[in-house]
Amino acid sequence: MAPLPSRRRQRGRRGRSAARDGHSWIVAIAIALLHGAVPSASQYETIDGHDCFRSLQGVTDAMFDLAASYPTLASVAVIGESYLKSVDDNNDDYPLPQNGYDIYAMNITSSKGRRSSAEKGKAMIISGVHPREFAPPELVMRFAERLLEGYNSDSDITWMLEHTEVHLIFHVNPDGRYVTETYQETSWRKNLNPNRNDCDADEIGTDLNRNYDFQFGNLDGASDDECDETYHGRSPESEPETRAVVEYAKNLFPEGHRKDDPEEAYGESITGVFIDVHSPGGFIFYPWGFKDRTSPDNDTFEPLARKMSSFNGYLLWAGGQPDLQYVTAGDSTDYMYTALGVCALGLELGEDFYEDCALFEDEVVPLNLPAMLYSVSVATRPYYLVKGADILSLSVDASQTEIGGGIGVTVVASNSLRLNSLTDEGYPEIPVQGVAKVQLYFDVHPDDYAEGDLAWEMESVEIDDERHTFELDIQSMVGTASGRHVFYAQATNGDGYPGPVSSTFFDVVRAETPTPTKQPTVSPTRWPTNQPSQSPSKALVTAEPTDAPTLDVTIRRALVLAICFTDCISNEVPFAISKQRSFYEPDQWAHHEPNEFADDRRTNFFADRISNAAAFYSVSNTKSSTASLWVHSATSQHARRRCRSCAIAR
Repeated sequence: MAPLPSRRRQRGRRGRSAARDGHSWIVAIAIALLHGAVPSASQYETIDGHDCFRSLQGVTDAMFDLAASYPTLASVAVIGESYLKSVDDNNDDYPLPQNGYDIYAMNITSSKGRRSSAEKGKAMIISGVHPREFAPPELVMRFAERLLEGYNSDSDITWMLEHTEVHLIFHVNPDGRYVTETYQETSWRKNLNPNRNDCDADEIGTDLNRNYDFQFGNLDGASDDECDETYHGRSPESEPETRAVVEYAKNLFPEGHRKDDPEEAYGESITGVFIDVHSPGGFIFYPWGFKDRTSPDNDTFEPLARKMSSFNGYLLWAGGQPDLQYVTAGDSTDYMYTALGVCALGLELGEDFYEDCALFEDEVVPLNLPAMLYSVSVATRPYYLVKGADILSLSVDASQTEIGGGIGVTVVASNSLRLNSLTDEGYPEIPVQGVAKVQLYFDVHPDDYAEGDLAWEMESVEIDDERHTFELDIQSMVGTASGRHVFYAQATNGDGYPGPVSSTFFDVVRAETPTPTKQPTVSPTRWPTNQPSQSPSKALVTAEPTDAPTLDVTIRRALVLAICFTDCISNEVPFAISKQRSFYEPDQWAHHEPNEFADDRRTNFFADRISNAAAFYSVSNTKSSTASLWVHSATSQHARRRCRSCAIAR
């Protein structure tokens, strides 16, 4: 789906530069997303003269290698056949493989988490529809590599793959790709169906992106001349490549989301995102494509396209937009939207069919991978989530103290910055409400939140232009295990719409035993509530509980030991506490001198201190936030020996 040369296309190029110059945070996000090592295309067979693009065979080999390297995350399936394979035909003018090709789809998702396949959002991304467009299959392969490498190391990619299936078809038209790679002078666009065979050898074929069963045959956006580049084919879905994509999509997206009236808006509960990647141009296209009018769901499509544009600077190619290049009939995005209810968009990458490698590596890849990730982040409910506010940054700031300390979480959110990123390109500003609140979740994704999980409403601290800053200082969280944890944040705008989730990993580790004090130096920490706090305090996250808290099993056991061993003296003993279980580590207990408390106060002091055990996060001053959890209790030298046998026996 290549754009015609126009003044607006040139303006689109300037728009990309403006986006990069005016929004340095976009580039920073792109660089962060690309921090992982991406296998070089040169490790596989590449296209002659274009070493940054893997060939048809190179992409296929890389796909199977990824599936073998990540067997729990990636799988490959044959979903159809190319024209040549379906008919076992050949063209005498161009020697072609007699058997044609299988068409493959890769599914990337994680079986971990709480959701079955039926409960997950679905994202379907296709490329290689027009073979002369070298960049799209390589970009989609880079995207696959980014997802697989990022799982379990990038917190956002991790939750996306646990809540979403990402289905990728790298080469929809492998026959045509073979021709354009082998005979680059042909600049091949269509498949290899000769139809009535009335055309020259380099004119045969059907344009697969005019062959879908919506507005098929509308000559405003397609051609009925089989020698033309936009020939729509003999009938809707006449081509095996089109049928492969359609049948795969029908099996992927819920049947209950479909409708009969294309002018009827879909509900906000619809799931699924579809992206068709093409080149060149620097555009994001979406329905309507067949006419210069907005679709019934333009309040979803335009915001999503604008927000994706905040990453790549691309202009909007759609009905009702100033940068509509020309209309298209029978194309993939209009069909996926009207027939299947999917939130369907497309990308026009770069500046040339046979893209310059330097531009591809410096602009196309780093600007479009974040845009594609954003689309996946809303795939569970795109018609709903895209209307909400966005998290621009989520950071954990940790400070270390001898006893105590805390974790500070800062979120910067906006309801307008991404939405109105194209105003410098002449697009009107969309008036919106500000950010009403930000919810922070501990170790549970907002969609999986249940009673008993930890969540807080963060405190608004600053509004600077279009950015709204929220903070939360967590000083005490009893029952946290050492190891890696996750904070999830979600911003809600003034209209009540929550936006896509953002997250970050952080580590909780055990600290060295601190020097004991003669008396508690910090007031007993209150226990956190499980429901979001309406007015969190920077110093103390939670409110006073109305009922007596249920003691953690570790504390209850320690209290029993304290009652039994009345000759105890105050010491400080580290315990690792988990929500699920407790661990006693007697071999690591510190040996301290007795304190000066009188015998008749020992038991009372010990019981009081245990029942109000103060747990503090103490965080090391390193790049990766780390934290330590301590429970302060008391036991004597004699009790320590007795406790060892008791604890281990249990």
